[in-house]
Amino acid sequence: MGRGVYLAMEASGMVLPALATPVAIHGVLDGKAEQGWWLLDQVPGGLVGQTVLLGLVAILGIAYGGWAHLQLQPSTEQGAPSA
Repeated sequence: MGRGVYLAMEASGMVLPALATPVAIHGVLDGKAEQGWWLLDQVPGGLVGQTVLLGLVAILGIAYGGWAHLQLQPSTEQGAPSA
């Protein structure tokens, strides 16, 4: 994959948690509020299920972006003598 693909993956890995985390926190603090995403209405478990799903989306986004970030780093050889 090219550098642009990894940059796009890294950016989406930052955007996913940025969108999911505030919605999850708002849902926990204000239980009567609607999550605002029609897809979340289909999640079993009510508010708890929706919050867990949003938390998982945030964690996976962080892992996804971190992996892409590591792929962009120049590789250093292991065990190479240092000067």
